[in-house]
Amino acid sequence: MSGAPGDGRPEAERVSDPADVRWGARLASWGVDREALVVDGRSLSYAGLARAVDGAAEALDAHGLRAGDLVAVLAPPSAAGVALFHALLDRRIVLLPLNARLREPEQAEALARLRPTALIVGAGVDTGLAARLAEAGACSLIGFEADGPADPVPVFILRRPLDPSSPDASARLVRRADRARVGAALVLLTSGTSGRSKGVVLTRANLWASAEASMRVLPQARGDRWLLCLPLFHVGGLSILVRSVLGGTAVLLHERFDAEHVARELERGGVTQVSLVATMLARLLEVRGEASSPPSLRVVLLGGGPASAALLARAHAAGYPLAPTYGLTEAASQVATRAPTDPSPEDGDLAGGLRPLPGVELRVVDAQGRPVPVGEEGEIRVRGAIVMQGYLDEPEATAAALDGGWLATGDVGRLDRSGGLRVLDRRSDLIVSGGENVYPAEIESVLQAHPAVAEAGVVGRADEAFGARPVAFVVAREGVPIDLDALARFARERLAGYKAPVAYHVVEALPRTASGKLQRGLLVERLRAIDGAGDASGSGGSDDSGTC
Repeated sequence: MSGAPGDGRPEAERVSDPADVRWGARLASWGVDREALVVDGRSLSYAGLARAVDGAAEALDAHGLRAGDLVAVLAPPSAAGVALFHALLDRRIVLLPLNARLREPEQAEALARLRPTALIVGAGVDTGLAARLAEAGACSLIGFEADGPADPVPVFILRRPLDPSSPDASARLVRRADRARVGAALVLLTSGTSGRSKGVVLTRANLWASAEASMRVLPQARGDRWLLCLPLFHVGGLSILVRSVLGGTAVLLHERFDAEHVARELERGGVTQVSLVATMLARLLEVRGEASSPPSLRVVLLGGGPASAALLARAHAAGYPLAPTYGLTEAASQVATRAPTDPSPEDGDLAGGLRPLPGVELRVVDAQGRPVPVGEEGEIRVRGAIVMQGYLDEPEATAAALDGGWLATGDVGRLDRSGGLRVLDRRSDLIVSGGENVYPAEIESVLQAHPAVAEAGVVGRADEAFGARPVAFVVAREGVPIDLDALARFARERLAGYKAPVAYHVVEALPRTASGKLQRGLLVERLRAIDGAGDASGSGGSDDSGTC
């Protein structure tokens, strides 16, 4: 790969072959004049970050870790964590970031199944929890922390054993020689919204290809600051770290998404790009009210699943530079994007007209894998250098997902006459009612246009006559009660009869993953519990439920 022609970077600064790149040297090449990382108001230059990464890499060496080892990391976002990420890339050690929001049994199951060489935990992680997780994974346990302030340079300390009560178990290194990870950089757990999570193997080449292609669609320039408030165990967050190093731009790191904190940061000025999912954007708009987009902001990269038409229209009216995006972990983040400078789709659909990244091929196919005509719905398939190596230790799942180099995404969409993509929903979320396909995302978009509805989630309820009928869970806007009869009329006026929900449940919150994706499986379980209690037509628990 090479940098894009005319991208403004000297030839020496462009990535040629990711297999040849020393990541620490790449960081250092940007020097002391460029800002690399801002955390809690403290700024670190690329030279400073490179020194921190060198220290972290030396610590990894001292603990016997080497290229090809799979290392799990459980830690909150921090300057030290960013340095550790880059050090692992530099040493070609494969990172398995753990979702801190998962319950202990879920984390333990993943470690037992994926069997890393070591588990590295950050400061603040409960020592007992860390020891139990290491035991579940039968792996070495290492603690890390930054010794001293992050300004100017965090100094790394890796400690082993972390748990003095079990020095033998904590100190051992167990290597797994029974798996192929050629060029692997990351193993990322899928969200598991439709079953047990799998370990997606992304190579250095995948990350490089994704970053280079993304920067051709959304160019970065010296002085840019990308606000990172996505989790660093998610491909959307980690991809920002990779792009910043390739482009020599700065990352403004937040430990977690807080709408008020993000709003203050944007209003302060200096943020040029931010990555959000739909729920984050909705909360940001609630906090900022009718205020227009800050003048410094050039890109709002919006992913994580289809956004409602009402949300997109509201953000567009306020001048936010939206870049609606379709992506997935198996394709190293972005697949198709409509840049803020691109013309809106002819049909006015703000969620449509997504263009595949340079070097990425898209097609929409039927159940037999044959391309469908323009405008018809089918499964989205992706091919290109961004597509994963496979699922770790799951050859059958890998073979099912990769067909002749094409990634079968399981997502449903259609292409317009100019090749623009419109994502409709996940195939696994599809409701077939009376022989008609019903997409929950479409219904949710309509419901969220109602002035009393903040969020909506739709699932199917089994029905003897129709096969399934849609049921809606809705969250009220703060201080605005929902009249369920009025909401049902609102939906019926805007949806075909077979798409209109047959029941509504008002809930305090919808279950979501840490990356903001709706966990429909949990809604299905909740619906079964309500129906099983004979509560579908009355109030039940914290629900204000109604059948319409």
